[in-house]
Amino acid sequence: MSAAEVIEEINKLPVEEQKEVFAFLAEKIVAGRESDSRPLLGKKLSFEEACDVVFRENRELLASL
Repeated sequence: MSAAEVIEEINKLPVEEQKEVFAFLAEKIVAGRESDSRPLLGKKLSFEEACDVVFRENRELLASL
């Protein structure tokens, strides 16, 4: 199954189940980042980089999405 087919199937799910999929994928992405956020303090970050730091440091925030 291709990524496009998976995305199509996810779009068919009820909203609550889509949120579960999003939380799962976001957790996988955040967990895959091995760098510590401390070296990032005081640096300009892209939106995506800032999201990674926030969700890595605040897993309960990610879980509540």
